[in-house]
Order: sequence, then structure tokens, then C-alpha cells
Amino acid sequence: MAGQDVGAPPDRLWVHQEGVYRDEYQRTWVAVLEEETSFLRARVQQVQVPLGDAARPSHLLTSQLPLMWQLYPEERYMDNNSRLSGAYRSCCLSFCLMINRKDPCQKQACEIQKCLQANNYMESKCQAVIEELRKCCARYPKGRSLVCSGFEKEEEEKQTLKRTPQ
Repeated sequence: MAGQDVGAPPDRLWVHQEGVYRDEYQRTWVAVLEEETSFLRARVQQVQVPLGDAARPSHLLTSQLPLMWQLYPEERYMDNNSRLSGAYRSCCLSFCLMINRKDPCQKQACEIQKCLQANNYMESKCQAVIEELRKCCARYPKGRSLVCSGFEKEEEEKQTLKRTPQ
């Protein structure tokens, strides 16, 4: 399999089972998710696997992988959620598609925005919702949430001040 030529990249990949896709030529592709700081990377590689019955889309709702990818100009793929993903060729068998990860603390950030707007941007009146965002941020590793980056920077500044001789 390592030296086999897979030809041109597929025009479309349709999910067949969780993590297994098939293209317009009935070739099978296996997707593996790799977590990065601000996105998920799906490494998709052509691998011949036996296809059982196709999974129903309703059974794939918890999957972070899309149901379909389609090739667009400049060898970029768009998934069924209209997210454009960069395509990268590595060796002759695989390519990677970027899937932007949903920010786990986005809901709390939106609540802060609503509170600030309702209270003429007086931060003191929104301390409870700000604290909810802090709690959310504390549950995730550094760099996982873009909306938490302000708290992370604030914490780094506090640590720097502690180390600086007075």
C-alpha cells in the first residue's frame, strides 16, 4: 500500500461510517482527528477497508467530522457546514483538512456581551457572568479557547509581576 499511486485527490468524500469515507470512485478513506491549539486537524488517508452498511447521518451527530467534503479550486475542501478547509498533501497517500473547532466558552462570552450591552458597558454590573466565563476557561487547557485568551494573558501578566523584584 505504501508505494501505491492514489491518483488525483477525490472531488467528494461522503461519510460511510464514523471515520470512514468513500469517494466518487468507491475508494475508501480513513479520517483521524488530531487536536491542535485552535482547530482540529483531520488526517485523511486512502486505505482500503471493507465497507459494511452505511451509518445513518442521525447516528453520526456526535462526530466532530463532517458528513461530506467537496473539493473546490486550489485544492481546498469545503465541508457540509460550509467551512472551507485547507488541504495539504503529505507523501502520496494522505491530505489534511482543517476543521475549525467550536470554542467551548463561546456561550459564556456571548452572555457577557449581552450583559454589558444591557448595562451600558458597566463591567461591575456583569461580574457574575464574567465569573461564569472564568469557570468555563478553567476547565480547558491553555490555548483551547480563543475567548479565554484574555484571561490567559492577564494570568501571565500577574505571574510576571510576581517574579519581578519590587
